[in-house]
Amino acid sequence: MNKKLLVALFLIFCLALVGCQKEDKKDDKEVITESAAKIADEITSGEFVIDGVVYEFPMDLQYWLDNGWHISNTYDNVDEFELEAGATSTEFELFNEEDAYVRVSVMNTSSESAKVQDCMVASLYMSLTEVNAIFPQGINKSSKPDDVLDAYGDPESKGDESGYMEALYYYDDEDSRKCYVELGVVDNSYTIDPLSSVEYGIISFDSMWDAIVASEGEERACEIFLDTTMKTCYWGDYDQYVEYGIDSESGAISLYESEVEYFATCLIYYCEVNEEYVTDEMMERFREVAKEVLGEVEWNVKDIEIDVFDEGTITLELYPTDFFYIIEDGIIDAIDQFNAEYENVDFDSMSDEEYAVVEEGYAESVLKVLEEKASEAGTLDPVEKEFELEMDTHILTDDGWVEVDDTIMNIIE
Repeated sequence: MNKKLLVALFLIFCLALVGCQKEDKKDDKEVITESAAKIADEITSGEFVIDGVVYEFPMDLQYWLDNGWHISNTYDNVDEFELEAGATSTEFELFNEEDAYVRVSVMNTSSESAKVQDCMVASLYMSLTEVNAIFPQGINKSSKPDDVLDAYGDPESKGDESGYMEALYYYDDEDSRKCYVELGVVDNSYTIDPLSSVEYGIISFDSMWDAIVASEGEERACEIFLDTTMKTCYWGDYDQYVEYGIDSESGAISLYESEVEYFATCLIYYCEVNEEYVTDEMMERFREVAKEVLGEVEWNVKDIEIDVFDEGTITLELYPTDFFYIIEDGIIDAIDQFNAEYENVDFDSMSDEEYAVVEEGYAESVLKVLEEKASEAGTLDPVEKEFELEMDTHILTDDGWVEVDDTIMNIIE
């Protein structure tokens, strides 16, 4: 073959190769631009992109699993292992098909035990040598400290020494959970990837508790916790409960609903209603009565004593509801009327449908009494109770909270 022709072909090949390299570089920029266009401009959105998929912290673990990630194979019991309600796991790894990994922990936000895969990611650590994530405004593993600050503004804190910066930003998610994102950025001539790591997390109650103690003192912190928790439990007033970071808005609502359900069930038992025959519509009416009655209860934090060993006592002044006394005569009348109406009836001869009508009729007569009297609910004279402080679990033991509930609700054994 002619040598000139060989040289010409070689030059054409080289030019084509250079063209491909330029095209690859252009593609990288396009990927960053296209990824950034999919998400909000603020780092406090919690949004980022990996391999074209948009993620938002916090998010359900199942979302990661649905997008090609899997839990480390070293966790052989992952299908059987369950987290208790409200519990947070230790950290574990998620791998994708290329064996890149991120580290996560998960939180069970439900009211029952749940498998890990059914929980919410509560912390996330990404090394950007492992995953090529794109963040708001196109910030990526090639971004330097000034790029981060220009894009996101001044952080809440900025650890900065020896060319390494940790920029910390706080934000609230859609459920008012307090979250943070921390970007670790290296700025030196030896590092190819200046943005080295990004960490997301939900601010735990412990850290919020420490913040309240630091600003208010331990005794005031105990009082704040008790008062805001009880406002949430009995009044459904959870703004401060969420603001102080004790729990998310959804967690506060769940707490209130569980208290309402507890009191509504107590009303059902007190009135001798067979719960099996309480329809969904009736149950909702019992709950509405419970909400109205609980909205009238009161309490005061009388005294808090904490020693140098973080032990002590707290004295509460609790005002029990008087509702059971208000409805007593009406419920007795309802029972008497029922007994008189069915005095000579052989219930065993009734069909299931016929017996259900009887029980539902009694439940309806009871509900009328409760609904008529709910607006009259008030409180009895205060009851003073002293409780041991349980600082590790924050203020009261589980038994202590049950005693507060039963006193406030005036539960009759």
